[in-house]
Amino acid sequence: MTQTAWVLSLTQFYLSLGFLLFFLALELGLVWVLFILRLRARRTGAAMLAYRFWVRVYALTLTIGFAASLPLLLQLGTLWQGLMDRAGEIIGPLLAMAVLTTFIFKSCFLGAMLYGQRGLSNLAHMIVVGMVALGTSLTAWWVVVLLAWLQWPVGAVLVEQHYQISSWLAVMNGAAPALFGVLLTGGLMLAATMILAITAQRARIRPSDAGDRAMFAGAIGLLLLAVVAQAGLAARLGSQLLPVQPARLAAVIPQWHSGTPDPIALLARLDVANGRNTWAWLGALPPTGWLAPSVAPDAAEAATGSMIQGLDDLIGMRPPVWPTYLSSRLTVGLMMLLGLMGLWGLWRAWRLGFEPDKLNGMGRFSLRSMAWVALLAQALGWGHLMIGSLPYAVYGTVTLREIGTAQSNGGLWLMLGLQVLVYGALILGFRQLLGHTLRYGVVPVARHRGRA
Repeated sequence: MTQTAWVLSLTQFYLSLGFLLFFLALELGLVWVLFILRLRARRTGAAMLAYRFWVRVYALTLTIGFAASLPLLLQLGTLWQGLMDRAGEIIGPLLAMAVLTTFIFKSCFLGAMLYGQRGLSNLAHMIVVGMVALGTSLTAWWVVVLLAWLQWPVGAVLVEQHYQISSWLAVMNGAAPALFGVLLTGGLMLAATMILAITAQRARIRPSDAGDRAMFAGAIGLLLLAVVAQAGLAARLGSQLLPVQPARLAAVIPQWHSGTPDPIALLARLDVANGRNTWAWLGALPPTGWLAPSVAPDAAEAATGSMIQGLDDLIGMRPPVWPTYLSSRLTVGLMMLLGLMGLWGLWRAWRLGFEPDKLNGMGRFSLRSMAWVALLAQALGWGHLMIGSLPYAVYGTVTLREIGTAQSNGGLWLMLGLQVLVYGALILGFRQLLGHTLRYGVVPVARHRGRA
């Protein structure tokens, strides 16, 4: 597999994966917001007004997310032809469970959720919404289990270059719980910032109703909770992956030479060619939980975890140093910025009595900016996760070059161009339909004999 083919294949796959993860996270966050609204709708009409608007946004997100999943499934076979042969015993059942969960829960309950509200009792419809939320969560869970296993292949043994399952419980107990928490909190963060941005925009078009005011107040609190929760879950995920991924750890610090751990360079200008920092703002030493006894000269030092493998010993098997280092800093910085923006938004909303109509131009711009900051933070975080594991498909054992495609560069360029056009059209359609929903809101449907 040539370098050009490798880069083109990786670009196609990461583009599809990023598109899927964005809409899956947004779908996951929105569906749990809808479930909470449906619970509260039994006590307040404002929650029902908000539910009836946001269920349409959820349906649009669901459609785009489903469309985004199809190219990714095809690319597993066309771009990485050898992956199923090497790890199909683990990957196959997880993909099958994700597809099965999608069809069972969404085929059985999604229609009743979207179109059966007037024909069902409040309790029955609330249960239906809860089942859709559960089904969406289970679908996301199986996808996350697969991604987590590729990062940390526990619960399986490599026998004659083929992975064989040894414990499904271990597979699901590795990094999957923390990674699922990161996806869920990221989805809630994206949902909260989208709610704030759209509520601010709707207030400019027409007077806000009780549902808008309820969502405006609730979304700010949800955003702050999601930021704090994701920070803790990301720290937990890092403490699990960094000890078993020495190349990622060395790039994050960065540790150029094997030996005792260097202080973390909070900000630095890296000279990758010469293996050094030309300038660095140094922080503390890496936490002991990040370290793994990989290159210690004797057993006593190895037991203390006082040695760390450097990038100079990992040439050829290390991730791109600059993207790995920079993405980690940008992700942390954007999350801190988002938290500060959320606190400012909470203070400002409190001063305005949580009335979206009182927002001025700068206030509306700030709320729209939160959505972009949240999107960039999630994109960079997931990008760091995937790029930091290169060049491996299954970390530590199976590289992407081993399982890569034999397609020509011309064919890969053509497919990449078509993929960009398709995803661009999907994003444009999503934006247009979202704008239509924002402008016209919920169109009342006449009721005849108690039904819509």
